[in-house]
Amino acid sequence: MGCDIVTGGGPGLMQAANEGVRLGDPRRRTRSFGLAIDIEWESGPNPFVEKLYQHRTFFSRLHHFVLLSSAFVVVPGGVGTTLETMLIWQLLQVRHAYDTPLVLVGPMWKDLVAWAQKHMADRGMIMARPEDVRIPTCVDTVDEAVEVIRRHHNRFVQENRRGAAPPAEHPAGGPRETHSPAR
Repeated sequence: MGCDIVTGGGPGLMQAANEGVRLGDPRRRTRSFGLAIDIEWESGPNPFVEKLYQHRTFFSRLHHFVLLSSAFVVVPGGVGTTLETMLIWQLLQVRHAYDTPLVLVGPMWKDLVAWAQKHMADRGMIMARPEDVRIPTCVDTVDEAVEVIRRHHNRFVQENRRGAAPPAEHPAGGPRETHSPAR
């Protein structure tokens, strides 16, 4: 589909995603980004990262993920992955990110969405609207995640061919950028 890949730049699933760019695009039209974090047990970027950004804080790294991404595919992970997922979900809820797929792969995420439904939307004191809980798309396999992204990408391409631009306050389906004075 000609999509760039952005990962944390580490081993395991991140390396597999970065390697997939190289294997799936022998003409090198796409790029493979790594957004690394300075923590003592990280061993450095995986060998398939083409452009590495080194971050000192998780906050700047997370912000960078949001700025670079037009879709989010989340695979099973730990506390950091859950934090990243919840931030993206919240940005989509308040429309600081717009028309951006959030695809959650695997049963652990279905359980998280069910928890949100039960504890945030189905209570007497509603903390989330039903449509907020439906923001993530839960799938069982990576192939299903790719199909969700493919449908979104095809719709995006068709809209741009017809001259329909995304809303001005949300360029290219990404987050709205604001500039505040340096501190």
